[in-house]
Amino acid sequence: MQDQLDILTRAVNEWMPAERPVSQAPSAAELERILDVSLGKEGADQQSLEEALKAYLHYNPAVYKSDFHKLLYSGQNKPALLGDWITSLSNATMHTYQVGPVPTLMELELIRQWNALVGFDRDGNQPEGVMVAGGSQANLIGMMLARHHACPDYKTRGAGGRTLVAYVSDQAHYSGQKAANVLGIGTDNLVAVASDDTGRICPVALQREIDSSLAKGHVPFYIGITAGTTVTGAFDSVADCSRIARQHGIWLHIDGAWGAPVLFSEEHRHLLADSHLADSFAWDAHKMMNVPLTAAVILVKQPGALKSCCSGGGGEYLFHADENADYNLGERSIQCGRRADSLKVWLSWKAMGNQGFAAKIDDLQALKTTCVNLIEDSESLEMLAPAAYVNVLFRYHPAQLTDEDELRQLNIAICKQMMNNGGPYVDYAQYKGRYGIRLILANDEVSETQLSSLLALCEQTGREMLELHRQVVNG
Repeated sequence: MQDQLDILTRAVNEWMPAERPVSQAPSAAELERILDVSLGKEGADQQSLEEALKAYLHYNPAVYKSDFHKLLYSGQNKPALLGDWITSLSNATMHTYQVGPVPTLMELELIRQWNALVGFDRDGNQPEGVMVAGGSQANLIGMMLARHHACPDYKTRGAGGRTLVAYVSDQAHYSGQKAANVLGIGTDNLVAVASDDTGRICPVALQREIDSSLAKGHVPFYIGITAGTTVTGAFDSVADCSRIARQHGIWLHIDGAWGAPVLFSEEHRHLLADSHLADSFAWDAHKMMNVPLTAAVILVKQPGALKSCCSGGGGEYLFHADENADYNLGERSIQCGRRADSLKVWLSWKAMGNQGFAAKIDDLQALKTTCVNLIEDSESLEMLAPAAYVNVLFRYHPAQLTDEDELRQLNIAICKQMMNNGGPYVDYAQYKGRYGIRLILANDEVSETQLSSLLALCEQTGREMLELHRQVVNG
């Protein structure tokens, strides 16, 4: 064990330098040529293993650096990282209290706190939840709960000739399609409802799609709305969608994987107003809360719904009817073996408190406003969508360029060129037919000076590429 601890110490102190580029991996084909990842019959020595670990850290993007803006997470949460290490050391599993006593109590406390933030505990309600392997699984279970609510016999007898229809925004995460596939709903029966100019689901369009399904004799069973869309960070209106859901007896699920932490902030929780009106809620702690991947939860307002929907088998040898039966979380889950992800989330929350996460949200929202102002003050940058959250979608748009396809190619090229040069690491995205640069502000160590430099680099890179193109065209 000491040898492994020594390697870990060197990894932290030597192999993750602060001055390294945020991105330094070559193409996949080139990395295959220069890096030996082969496995063989004979075991390798310690030096070979150490070299492999050094290469792993060297070529992976430095997500802990403040110029990593590609994904919906960035930075490093040190209490959570410590919890992740201890979790692996203990290697607990979470199907029963017996084999995960402390993480079980921690998970139950986390679920209580999450439900309180969402508002599911109002009026003396006893909501529940279970931690899952990411927001995609949380959304899958949300749709599964909706199916069970609409057709309880679907679990045992299948569709029985019924056509169930689910509704999400055309800006929703692609996990909705995965869920419709896995649950046997059929992706053709997942309706992408039109969004408005702000990127929010349009209630009028939602009602129209439900009416169309009913006219065909289909069964509307699930409305999935988003708190913090992937591209623009838009928040769908819970109240508007809840009225439609209640009118038709449809399950309402909120995908809050990205945007849910606004509930920590008194200043910004209005973005997710009326969250208590939903039936279920997904939250990723490995995004804005910066807990190491993966750590997510599905929260459910109705007590007992998870066990009724997800349970099946195991009573003969696993889920014993003993004094700890009420603490066994396995029957709420679609997994059997399940990592004890509660420790890293609990340790982080214990260290920071609600106020710590609230301060982070408030600081990043203020930084977002600064970023938007810088873009709007620029003569060659333009916003492509409102920035309600910390997603900033913009593009380089010089006055002489008007063709949309040329603008698309140019902005994609800017992102790739900056990545190939070591950063800043941003990505491109398409929104309502136009491509732009998607900047995610998830690391509260980012400074206004860094943002200003990043935007200036986008402009400089764009100018250089246009000049190079002009020279090529003119010979």
